[in-house]
Amino acid sequence: MTERPKQLRGIAVRDKLVGIATDLFYDNGVRAIGVDEVVRRAGMAKASLYRWFPTKDDLVLAVLQQRDDRFWARWDQTASRHADARDELDAQLAWIQDVATREGYRGCAFVNTAAEFSNAQSEQIRQRCAEHEHELARRLRALTARLGVPDGDRLADQLHLAIVGAFAVGGIYPTGGPAIRLRALAEDLMDGRRPPN
Repeated sequence: MTERPKQLRGIAVRDKLVGIATDLFYDNGVRAIGVDEVVRRAGMAKASLYRWFPTKDDLVLAVLQQRDDRFWARWDQTASRHADARDELDAQLAWIQDVATREGYRGCAFVNTAAEFSNAQSEQIRQRCAEHEHELARRLRALTARLGVPDGDRLADQLHLAIVGAFAVGGIYPTGGPAIRLRALAEDLMDGRRPPN
């Protein structure tokens, strides 16, 4: 007699739906995937999805939240291993460069998602994507302030553009293209910005 697989309940149902939607939305685009496809892949009834996510926008926001949580957990984990600001910046850029140049990378999920929606279609989704970028800007400014370089905010903005650019081109080139030079670009940006003695 074979054992039947355990039926998922509660938060496990939600997590499975978000995980499946995360992959489907990233691989195909949010607008191209309907909730019918998500529940089909999950092997669940549509009612299970609507119990957790009354609208597709609610599901999209849950996917973005999960991506955001994972991104900042990785950032915090990296920061915890580097007391020196310069070492931390290089370590942050190293893992970001690795992400942007890995096989199958399709670009930044936040930028990709925001590009699919106008404010009229879903201001809430675009705002959620913008929040991720605002947090990146905030963290980069805090990091460059610790470097003690002149005009640290300007450097933070330049690094922000470099990171977003690496994420963008990394999704176009099969082997990462210019994104493999993110850390080198950061070095160039910091040349001439050494802290005063």
